[in-house]
Amino acid sequence: MELKKSYLAVAIVTAGLVGCGSDDSSSSTNSSGSSDLTFLDCNDAKDICTLTGTISEDFTMKSDVQYVLDGLVRVGRGNTAFTATSDVVLAKDDGVTLTIEPGTDVRGADDGVLIVTRGSKLMAEGTAANPITFSSLSDNDYDGLGEWGGVIIQGLAPQYGQGNTGACFGTGTICNVQGEGGTGVGFYGGNEPADNSGVLKYVRIAEAGKVAGPNNEVNGLTLMGVGHGTTIDYVQVHNNLDDGIEWFGGTVNVTHAVLTGNDDDDIDFDTGYKGNIQFAIVRKNPDLKNPSGSNDPRGIEANSSDNEYVPQTEGALANITLVGAKVTEGQYGMRLRGSLTTRIYNTVVVNWESCVRVDDSDHDGKSETDKIPSDVTLVNVIGECSEKFYTKRDADSEVGTVGAVAIDLTDAAAMTATTEFTVAAWEPVDNGSGFAFENTNYAGAVAPGTAAADAWWAGWTIPGSLDGIADQDDAAATFTAAQ
Repeated sequence: MELKKSYLAVAIVTAGLVGCGSDDSSSSTNSSGSSDLTFLDCNDAKDICTLTGTISEDFTMKSDVQYVLDGLVRVGRGNTAFTATSDVVLAKDDGVTLTIEPGTDVRGADDGVLIVTRGSKLMAEGTAANPITFSSLSDNDYDGLGEWGGVIIQGLAPQYGQGNTGACFGTGTICNVQGEGGTGVGFYGGNEPADNSGVLKYVRIAEAGKVAGPNNEVNGLTLMGVGHGTTIDYVQVHNNLDDGIEWFGGTVNVTHAVLTGNDDDDIDFDTGYKGNIQFAIVRKNPDLKNPSGSNDPRGIEANSSDNEYVPQTEGALANITLVGAKVTEGQYGMRLRGSLTTRIYNTVVVNWESCVRVDDSDHDGKSETDKIPSDVTLVNVIGECSEKFYTKRDADSEVGTVGAVAIDLTDAAAMTATTEFTVAAWEPVDNGSGFAFENTNYAGAVAPGTAAADAWWAGWTIPGSLDGIADQDDAAATFTAAQ
């Protein structure tokens, strides 16, 4: 399922840039005369507009038009290689804003990918009543898998190199990290933790996930060097062939995420990501027996070991609900791999083979050298899994500590409707954003006693994607009821 090599090709026509809904195909041209954005098959009668190429000036997607992404559609030109500080300044000065109105329907052709490049912004702010939806061309029942590419956002926030080689920008500002998803994805990264790539709010991304090669995939939502000036809140990724959301470095925080039916990991961060995640529900497809290809579906995966040794990686997560299924047999609800720093609070893990696995870091690939323990804190993490609640590798102690940090694990069977969970000191990642966790006295994504119709995910998520998540009469039985 490789992405088409021709997705950078752009049809060249002579008409000026006009809004979708025109009967004519049209494009804008830059000073060299080459085509920037091409509208294909914009038809008033069908209210359909097909886009391909590069959006080189501010543009708004209207809610009364259906948009089709044909090949790679880039917002701005910031994914080219920077060679001087002036290139960073130019990317921001020439930055483009793509605005998407609430309720807009965006479809991806089989090679469709939306990529927001460095210096540009995606302003996709839907509402609970009118979410913005990305899906495939096939139909509107959202049951496909890997039928188009996905959404990629690239920013100017730091990324750290494998092998503990440090920040990509070194002692300056220039950074060019090749993004996953095919050669046309280009470069990301920089030296601006507070970089702003826009807003994603009440956005649904369904049926995406393309494989460009081994370990080179397009996730549902890929965040490459995205800074904490970006807002990501109330986002669903559904039925993605690869990961739900993956962070490659960057500092962007995410709240209120719904991750359903994804075939690989749901929350995945690495290469020096420094950020915070609160309120997320992960629900694997209860009707799927086996994952696709070599996928190993986990709820949370964080990497910093072996050839991916990046000890700068640090994530703090709270109020996560991870619900496994038949497809997760032999897998872990969380795999926290290697020399990273992770703190997880008030979280529920059910229906995986093992709830948590913590690995040390084989930082040099040599068996004769010492491995570096993980720095993992688990506070009020409750679980109900078929095998051990916690598994380890090498020097991690299974009882009392994980690496050098105390753990606090609770079996779900010990919980009652009146169980309260307190955290003496919530410790978010200090990434410069001022993020503070909302203090909660319950484990999981929503407070016990909350009716499903009143949960924060109600009304805007894909219909049926959370069927079986019962009203929360108590914090333990609710999540096991999903199966």
